[in-house]
Amino acid sequence: MGLNINFATGFELPPFWLQNKEVVRKLDENSVFASHEYISRGIKDDNLKQELMGVRHFDKIEMKFENEPNLDENWYTLPLDPVISVTGKNIIARRNVAKINEDTIRRGSVKEIWSQGDYEVNIAGVLIGSKNELPENDLRTLKNICEARQAISIKSRLLEVFGIFRITIEDFSFPFTKGLENQMYTIKAYSDDKFDLLIKDMK
Repeated sequence: MGLNINFATGFELPPFWLQNKEVVRKLDENSVFASHEYISRGIKDDNLKQELMGVRHFDKIEMKFENEPNLDENWYTLPLDPVISVTGKNIIARRNVAKINEDTIRRGSVKEIWSQGDYEVNIAGVLIGSKNELPENDLRTLKNICEARQAISIKSRLLEVFGIFRITIEDFSFPFTKGLENQMYTIKAYSDDKFDLLIKDMK
């Protein structure tokens, strides 16, 4: 009987990540995210975005500090294809409508959609080092990324569908993990689009 490890975020990691390091689930040819053509088509497909929203997926994820040059050596790849999910919401203003007369029945409120909110991005995975050795290099790199006071550039085929190329990390956790060579982590972040701010001259 299998045993699932539950994070506070609701993610479930298969037990073989901690029991057998040589048998790790990777993206294969039958995976939805193994088809770049399918994902590229989905960039303009709103129905596909809704289909992928909130579903947990295994995906390759690369990160770097935004102020670093866009060079291959500056990108850090999260190991073992972590679990990732995306959740979105709309910012809605609701206004109540007064009843006009006794013959008119009005129910509910008028909804005014002002804007789309940030996408919430949740990532969970495990770092694995050599036998009986803490994965110190990966742990230190990921810690520095999570503690950075700046937006993080990110590459993922799933996030590409939603037009997410920058994130801001809000919460992160490195919970107790059985085995010195294993360290689980969870990351909660938000999409971070660039804005052109207008500065009003007060003179």
